[in-house]
Amino acid sequence: MKKNCLLFFFTFTVSIAVFSQTVISIIPQPVKIEMKSGEFRFGPETKIMYMDESLMQLAQYARQQWKFWSGWDGEIQQIKHEKLEGNFVLQIIQPAEKELSTEGYGIEITSQNVFLRSNTQAGLIYAIQTLNQLMSANPSQVLPACIIIDYPRFRYRGLHLDVARHFMPADFIYRLLDEMVFHKMNVFHWHLVDDQGWRLEIEKYPKLTSIGAWRPDMEDLDWNARPLQCQPTQEMYGGFYTQDEVRKIVKYAADRNITIIPEIEMPAHVMSALAAYPQFSCSGKNLGVPSGSVWPITHIYCAGNDSAFIFLRDVLTEVMEMFPSIYIHIGGDEADKSEWNKCPKCQQRMQTENLKNVDELQSYFVQCIEKFLNANGRIMIGWDEILEGGLAPNVVVMSWRGEEGGIAAARLKHNAIMTPASHCYFDYYQGDPAVEPLSIGGYIPLKRVYSYEPVPQELSLEESHYILGAQANTWTEYIRTPQHAEYMIFPRLAALAEVVWSPNNLRNWEDFSRRLENQFKCYDKLGIYYARSAFQARIISQPDSVRRCVEISIETEAPYGEIHYTTNGKDPTDSSPVYTGPFALCESATVKAGVFHGGKCMGAIIAKKFSLHKAFGAKMTFQIPSASRYNGNLGDGVWGSTNYRDGNWKGFLGDDAIIIIDLGKPTKIRSIKVDALQASGSWIFFPEKAICELSKDGKEWKSVGEKMNEHSWQEPVPAIQLFGFENLRENVRFVRLKMKNRGTCPLGHAGEGQPAWIFISEVEIL
Repeated sequence: MKKNCLLFFFTFTVSIAVFSQTVISIIPQPVKIEMKSGEFRFGPETKIMYMDESLMQLAQYARQQWKFWSGWDGEIQQIKHEKLEGNFVLQIIQPAEKELSTEGYGIEITSQNVFLRSNTQAGLIYAIQTLNQLMSANPSQVLPACIIIDYPRFRYRGLHLDVARHFMPADFIYRLLDEMVFHKMNVFHWHLVDDQGWRLEIEKYPKLTSIGAWRPDMEDLDWNARPLQCQPTQEMYGGFYTQDEVRKIVKYAADRNITIIPEIEMPAHVMSALAAYPQFSCSGKNLGVPSGSVWPITHIYCAGNDSAFIFLRDVLTEVMEMFPSIYIHIGGDEADKSEWNKCPKCQQRMQTENLKNVDELQSYFVQCIEKFLNANGRIMIGWDEILEGGLAPNVVVMSWRGEEGGIAAARLKHNAIMTPASHCYFDYYQGDPAVEPLSIGGYIPLKRVYSYEPVPQELSLEESHYILGAQANTWTEYIRTPQHAEYMIFPRLAALAEVVWSPNNLRNWEDFSRRLENQFKCYDKLGIYYARSAFQARIISQPDSVRRCVEISIETEAPYGEIHYTTNGKDPTDSSPVYTGPFALCESATVKAGVFHGGKCMGAIIAKKFSLHKAFGAKMTFQIPSASRYNGNLGDGVWGSTNYRDGNWKGFLGDDAIIIIDLGKPTKIRSIKVDALQASGSWIFFPEKAICELSKDGKEWKSVGEKMNEHSWQEPVPAIQLFGFENLRENVRFVRLKMKNRGTCPLGHAGEGQPAWIFISEVEIL
C-alpha cells in the first residue's frame, strides 16, 4: 500500500442496527455528497486506526476532537498490515488522487466503518472537521451512510487580525486558530505593526517593544478624538509577543495547516518604530506612539537613509527566523510622502536613481525590500498602493480599495488576494448600529459577505488564475477585546469560508442559511461569542405624500424564523402580528420588529420612529446643496439612526445647513424639531447652534430663538441630538432653519483643520 494516500479507519467489533433520522449539515459546502443506505453509530467499540507512524499525532488530534463533540473516547490503534478484520471494503487510488490535490479529502461512511482518505495530513485535518460538524448535527452520534469528496476552490483562504491598534493576548490567538481550522481557513494574516503599537520582539532592536509597544492610555476617548501625546503618562496601554511565544503559535498553526503571514508595515504606519528609533525618519523627530488615529500619515521611514534600510533588513531577518511562511507582508499603504518631497536625502536618492517623483521613490523603496526578501527565498505581499509608481517584479498584491488593484495585478501577471472593503472588512457593522457594538462604520451584513465572488468578471480565464483567493480583514481601532473581535468575525467567517472553499455553482444563500442553524449550535458548544445580527429585522419605508401615509416593508436575512411586529411602541412577542407584506402607516408611530423562532426572539428588537407631521412631504430648499453621497430625504417622516450611511441623513461638508420649508399654506404650528448626528470618528460633528426663523410670505422673517449644542465633540460613541423650538403658537407658511457648522475638525482631532460635516435627517413640525 502506497504511503502517499493517508488513511484513517473507524470500526467496531459488533454490527449495530440503527433506526434514527440523520442529518448532513456542513459549512463550507462539500464538493460532492452521495447518500447511501444505512447509518453508522459511534460507540465504545469504535476505534481510530491508522497505518503510517507519521499519522499517530493526527490520530490523537482526532481522538481529542471527537471526544469534545461526542463524549466518545475511542481507542487508537496502528495497523501493521493491509489485511483488516471486519467489514471493511478498501479502494485505494495509486499514486495519490489528483482530484483531492493537497488539501482535499474523501469520507466514506458505511454501516460498519468510516473511511477517511487524503493525499496529505492537511486533507485529513479537514476531514476531521467535517466529521465534527456531522457529530454536532447528529447528537446521538448516528451518522448517515454517504460518500463525501471535497477540496477547496482557492488555495488562499485568509483571516486577518490587527493586534497593533488593540493588543490581543496569545491565548486568544490560539483560540482563533482553532476556530479558523473549523472553517477550513488556511492563512492567518497577523498585523503586528502600526503607528499605535509594535507587537513583535526584535532582539537586535529592543526599544521597538520597550518603547514602541506602549502608548498613553486614552481608551476612554473615541479613537479619532485622542490627541497626540509625545510624553508618556503614568497610565500606559500596550503589549507584545516574545519570540518564544511567536514560535509556539506558528508551530500550533502549522499543525493545523494554517500558515501565519506576518505584516511588518513600511514605509508608513510606523510611528511606533520611529518613537523608538527616530533617526530612521526624515525629520529625526520623536513624535511618540499615538493613542488613536493619525491622518495624514506623514511620519514615515526615510527612503534616502541607508541606515533605515539596514534597520529594516535586520528586522526582517529576525521575522523570517520566526515565520517560515514563504510570504511576508510589508503593508505599503497610505503613505503620505510629503516629507520625502522636503527631505534632502530623499531628493538625493531620487536624483541618483533617476526617479521622476515620490511615487517612483516608494516603488524603489518597495523593490529594495523585495530584493532582500527574494534573496532569502521569500515573496512579498503588499496592499494595492504598491502599484503606484510601478510594481515590484514578484510581489503579490492584496486588493482592498475595491477590486481594481487585483485586476491590475492579474493583468500584469502578478498574483493577487482579494479583500475589498465592500465585502471583506469585518470591522464594519453587520447590523443596526443602534443595537450593535461600536464599530468603525460601514455596513457589511452576512448576506453581502456570502454574495462575494473573488474572481472579477473583467478578467479573462487565463488572468483569473492569478487570483489566489480572498481574505477577511479585522481592523481593531474600535475592537478592544477578544470577545468583541469574535463577535465581528462570526458568523461572517462562515460565509467567506464557503465563498473561498466551495464550488461557485454550489453556493446558495437559502441552503447556506438552513445550514447556519447547526453552525450556531457548533458555535455555542465551542463557546464562540458570535453575532446574531442576521436575525435582525430591517424596516423600510416609502413615503406617500398624496395620501400622507408611509408604506412599511420589513425584511430580514434570518436563516429561519418569522417576523413579528408592533406599531404601538411596545416590543413584539411571538403572539404579535406576523409580517406578511407591506402595510400603510397613516399616523405617527414607532414600528418595532423582531425575528422569532420556537417562541424566542433570535436577535435584537429593531425600532423605527415615523412622524407624520405638518412638514411631511413639504417642499424643502437648501441654500447650499448637500453632498451627493449623503442626500437623504427631509420631510419623509423618518428619523435617522446613529449609522450615518443608513440613507436617511443629509450631509453638508464645511458649510452651514440652511433649510427653508414651505408648508404650502398658512399653518398653525406649535413646535419645530430638527436632529443632528455626531460621529466624530467620521468627522461629523454637532452644529454649534440651531437658529429658527418663521415667515408668512418668505420675505420677512421673524426669529424665534436659537439652541446651542450641549455636547463635547470628544464623546466616544455616535449620538443624535434634537434641537427643539417649543410653544410657538404661530400661523405661518415658511420655516427657515440654520444649522451652524463648526467649520473645521477641532484641535487634537485626527482631521484637525480639515472641513467638518453636519448631518441632518429630519425636520418635524407640529
